[in-house]
Amino acid sequence: MTMTLPMTTTGIRDELEVDFARAAAELAEARALQAGKDTPDHRAAVAECSAQLDAVLDMYLDAGFPR
Repeated sequence: MTMTLPMTTTGIRDELEVDFARAAAELAEARALQAGKDTPDHRAAVAECSAQLDAVLDMYLDAGFPR
């Protein structure tokens, strides 16, 4: 039996910051691929990564952390 502990506000913030860093790195990589060769797949990857980054930012703001 695995027990999970409730996540604290600080824990949530830390997790969102990790998610933000990951999403930002993935977006940078997608943009680099698109800059190398602008294809529909690369454009779609940039759009998807941008949406993921926006989602993390929305969660951060929804959690009530300062801007």
